[in-house]
Amino acid sequence: MNYSTEFKALLNDFPTGYLGYGNPNAKILFLGQEPAIDLETENIRFQAEIASNAEQWASIVSHGIGYEAVNHQRVEFGIPLHPWANQKHQVRSKLKRDDTLRGKEGTSQTWYKYQKLINTVFEQLYPEYKRTKRTDYLNFHQIAFHTDMSDLASKRHLLSDDSKQAVRKRTRLLSHAFFRHFPVVIAAVGHFPKDSYGNSYFEDVFDTVFIGDKGKGTWMNLNVRLNSASPTLLIHCPQITSTSISDFFIANLSEHIICFAKRYNMNLLPSE
Repeated sequence: MNYSTEFKALLNDFPTGYLGYGNPNAKILFLGQEPAIDLETENIRFQAEIASNAEQWASIVSHGIGYEAVNHQRVEFGIPLHPWANQKHQVRSKLKRDDTLRGKEGTSQTWYKYQKLINTVFEQLYPEYKRTKRTDYLNFHQIAFHTDMSDLASKRHLLSDDSKQAVRKRTRLLSHAFFRHFPVVIAAVGHFPKDSYGNSYFEDVFDTVFIGDKGKGTWMNLNVRLNSASPTLLIHCPQITSTSISDFFIANLSEHIICFAKRYNMNLLPSE
């Protein structure tokens, strides 16, 4: 697998720390708030999945490793290209009344809805695309890249001075040319940018301009960068796990992506 010059430059400029997961050659970027890991009880997991992320990517790129290396039978965390590759397109959850586990082979609500969004967009743009079923493995990591506003991992989202500082520090990474090259950015982060940084977060980090709330019922702020050869659509919306993120909302979000791609004749399939 060949990796872009932008991604190689990112690895050179940021050789340690957390870069993200998925396909660096993708055209869609998912931006979350922070990794959902409890540092007090899951420090080993944090080291494996977050702290050593850049070093893992450096090894993957230097050896030209691609998706042929992904093992869907592996239960543990695998590689940044496709972490937790054994998870299927169903929500894994416990019932509060008796801790009954549902969707044992599934994934988190967030990744489930990321996959649902990818399905909705790609099956409309590309007739050959096959929507993932409940029994299929997630494939959005092969089609998109995912990172977070903060690398201060936490199971419970808290807005503290430390979290604000982590967001501000990470803007240097996220304003890198690699992250600015994505034609579509889905920032499902709620009010975290305003609360942790200020109203100019997306302008300062992604060089985009706010054009308005285009949601239907639930807010959905559209931001664009059109003054270059590679226009960008950035959609800022509530967290994807929010109860306001319905199938109707995902259809509305997908509509904006599809229209933007068609307007600028974009191919949203990964370059490799």
